[in-house]
Amino acid sequence: MRFLMALAGYEAWPHAESRLHFSSANAYYSAPARAGARPHLKGQGSANTMLIRVFWAYMLGFLVLAVRGEHPERFINLATRRGVALWDVNRVNPETILVKAPARSFVALRHIARRTNVRVRIRARGGLPFILQRLRRRWMLVGGAITFCLLLYLLSSLIWTVDVVGTRQLDPAQVRRAAASAGLYPGNLRFLVNGKDVADRLMREMPGIAFAEVDFRGTQVSIRICERVVPQPSLGAANIVAVKDGVIKDMLVLAGSPQVKEGDVVRAGQILISGIIAPPPPPKTEGAPQPPAPKYEPRYVEAQGIVRARVWYRCYAEAPREELVEQKTGRVTSIVSIRLANKEIIIKGPPAIPYLLYDLTENKRKLPQWRNITLPVEFVTIRAEEIRRFLLRRSYDEALRLAVQRAQAILADQLPAGAVVTARQSKVVNADMDHVGVLLTVETLEEIGLPQQFAPPNRKSDAGGRKSE
Repeated sequence: MRFLMALAGYEAWPHAESRLHFSSANAYYSAPARAGARPHLKGQGSANTMLIRVFWAYMLGFLVLAVRGEHPERFINLATRRGVALWDVNRVNPETILVKAPARSFVALRHIARRTNVRVRIRARGGLPFILQRLRRRWMLVGGAITFCLLLYLLSSLIWTVDVVGTRQLDPAQVRRAAASAGLYPGNLRFLVNGKDVADRLMREMPGIAFAEVDFRGTQVSIRICERVVPQPSLGAANIVAVKDGVIKDMLVLAGSPQVKEGDVVRAGQILISGIIAPPPPPKTEGAPQPPAPKYEPRYVEAQGIVRARVWYRCYAEAPREELVEQKTGRVTSIVSIRLANKEIIIKGPPAIPYLLYDLTENKRKLPQWRNITLPVEFVTIRAEEIRRFLLRRSYDEALRLAVQRAQAILADQLPAGAVVTARQSKVVNADMDHVGVLLTVETLEEIGLPQQFAPPNRKSDAGGRKSE
C-alpha cells in the first residue's frame, strides 16, 4: 500500500501550510473551522478506496497541477463536489496550490477553473501512459531491454556444468554418460530434466550405485552418489601369515588353530593362525583296552583373527650445518590474462614478472563445454611470490633437531595406517663440522596378519594312486 502511495505521490496528511481539511474517501476539501486548526483525515474506513483510486491514477496517468488565484480553495471544493479525485495538496504561497489529479479529469478541471476564476497549469506528468509514450520514441532501447531479459532467462535456464560427488570405485565420466542418456547434460534446458527420473535410471543401469540424488543449483547440477558395498567373496581354505618380522603382543583367534603364542618372535611369511583344524584326540581311560580310534579327517576353514605384534623401524637422516635456503619476502605480483589459441591478452598486472627469483602459481579456467563445442579460451591467473636466498648457519643442537625431524618425516611415510608408536630412540652416528647424522629407531604396535589362501589335499586322488601302485 505504501508503495502505491509513493508511486502516485500520495500523502495522507496535506502540508500544514495549506490549512485545508482532506477526505480520503471523496477527496473533499473545505476551509478549516477556525484559524490554526490541525488538519484531520475524515473517512478512515474508506482509505482502501482512495488507494485503489491512486493505483488506477498511476495506471491511467496523472498530472501535477499548479492552481493560482485569489481563492484556490474554491477550485478544490468545487472539483471534489463534482467527483474529481484530488490528492497530495500543498500550498506554495497564499495564491498557489500544487495538487495531483487524474489525467482524464483535466478537461473537467478547466471548466471548474473558469468558474472559480483561477489559472491551472500542468507542472509535471506521471504514470504508466506517459512512461510508455516516452519509450515509444526509443523503441530500440525497449527492444534491447526485452532481448536482454529473454537472453538472461534462456541462459539461466540452461545446464552449464554437471558434477559427480561421492564416487570412490566408480568412474565419474561413466556416471556422466549414464546421466546424459537420461537427458542430464550441459546445454540442455533445466526444466526439461526430471531429477528423480535421472536418479532412478542411474540406480537401474549401474549396479554399483546404492543411492543417487540430483541437486539443481542454478545453472550447476550435482549428482550425489552412494556406492554399494559389495561383500568380499570367501577365500575358502586360508591361513593367516605374518607380513613382517616382530614379537607377538596379543592375538585373538576367531577361526582356525593358533600356531604361535604371545611373546614369540615371528618372521615374515610364518603361519600365525592355520586354516587346518585337526581332529580331537581320542579320550584316554586307564585299565581298559583302548578301542581303535575312529578316523577323522581334518577340517579346512578360512582362518580369521587379529594378531598384533611389536615391530621396529629404523631410519637414518642428516642435516647440514650450513645450507643455502630460500625465504619469501612478502612481495606478491598477480597477472590476469586471457589466452585465445596462441595469443595472450593481459587484463591486469605487468607484462612480465619483476622478480629475479620467485615462486609461481598458475590457475587456468576454461569456458564450460556446450554440447560438443569447446572454445579455445582460457582465463589464466598467475601469482608470483618473490623469494631470496641466503646462507643459513646452524648450531649443533639446531642441526640435531632438524635431523631428527627429517627422520621422523621419513618414518611417518613408512608406517602403516593404524600403527601405534610406543617408543622412540635416536642416536647420533655422524657428527662433524659439516653434517649431523641421526639413526632413529621407532617401536610400534600393529597388526601383522594377512590371509593367504591354500589348496587342501585331494584325498580321493591320493587313495586311488596308492591302489594302482
